[in-house]
Amino acid sequence: MWSYWFTFIFCLAIVLLAIVIIPWIIIVIGSETIRERKLKPKNKQSWDFKSFMKLTGALLAFATLAVFLGYMSVPYIKDFPHVIQRNYSSGQGFIEYVDDLGKSWENEVEVNGEWFESTKIESKHVGRYMTFDYLPHTKLIVSYKLKE
Repeated sequence: MWSYWFTFIFCLAIVLLAIVIIPWIIIVIGSETIRERKLKPKNKQSWDFKSFMKLTGALLAFATLAVFLGYMSVPYIKDFPHVIQRNYSSGQGFIEYVDDLGKSWENEVEVNGEWFESTKIESKHVGRYMTFDYLPHTKLIVSYKLKE
C-alpha cells in the first residue's frame, strides 16, 4: 500500500511543480529576450530566433513531462476515494503466474486471466487459491488470504 502513496504523491508533486516551473520559464526567458532585444543592433535577427527556440523547447519539454506524469497519475487519482474510504474491490481465484520483476519489490500476479500488482505474493504461491481486495483502477492488491 505504501507504493500507492509514494507514486500518488510523486506524480502529484511533479504536476504541481510543472505548474510552477512553466510560468517561471516564460517569465525568465521572456525577460531575457526583451533584454537582448534592447541591447543588440536592430539588423541581427538570429538572437531573437535563438531566444524564441529556447523558450519553445523549454515549454515543450516541461509540458510533455507534466502531461505524461499527469496521465500516469490518473489511475492513482481515481483510486484516491477508494483508499480514503477503504472501499476496495474483491476478487478470488487461483494464482496462475507471478512475474518477479527482479530488484523491484512489486510483482505482477495473474489471477483468472487478469493482472494485478502485489508486494507480498511471490512465485512460491503459484497454483494456490486466494481471496483478495484490490484497488479497481491501479489493480494493486491491498490484502489477501491464501487457501490450501
